[in-house]
Amino acid sequence: MTQAPVSYSRRTFFFFAAAAGSALVIRPDTSSAAESATRILALHSRWSEENFIGPFFERGQYLPNALDEINHLFRDRHDDTVHDIDVRLLDLLYAFKQRTNYRSSYEVVCGYRSKKTNRMLRKKSRLVAKDSLHMKGQAVDVRFYGMELAEAHQIALDMQAGGVGYYPDQDFMHLDVGRVRSWSD
Repeated sequence: MTQAPVSYSRRTFFFFAAAAGSALVIRPDTSSAAESATRILALHSRWSEENFIGPFFERGQYLPNALDEINHLFRDRHDDTVHDIDVRLLDLLYAFKQRTNYRSSYEVVCGYRSKKTNRMLRKKSRLVAKDSLHMKGQAVDVRFYGMELAEAHQIALDMQAGGVGYYPDQDFMHLDVGRVRSWSD
């Protein structure tokens, strides 16, 4: 049975997010230690006021309970459908954090999206892809606390790790683990 995520006050959330970020030891990516290093993320969903702060990978393996919590936080906010989030997406968020020394939480604007929700959103906006990787748990729309969106966008483009969508009018960025490509609104 999956336990519902704990909700924190905004101040407590930022404290834990900063503590989690400062507790990391950054190792070179070329060592085998990097493959087994603990990977920590801080995630926040404003619409549900849920948080995930902690490791999702430790001692060379993904942590099932952490993945369950993340899947729940990334759920479709229109119909509460929970779907497995591709661990490569979490690794991408972690790699971004390591590259930028980002110490705050990611605000998850949109994680998983059901086919029904995707169809509904496509009717409202030409920017919603018919075969969106959100429907496979391979995409996330995020906002950044304390980092300019333009800076985050350029870093994501430089990483060449998947799709990068730039939405400055809505103040978020899309990241996915699909082929390398980019677009903006």
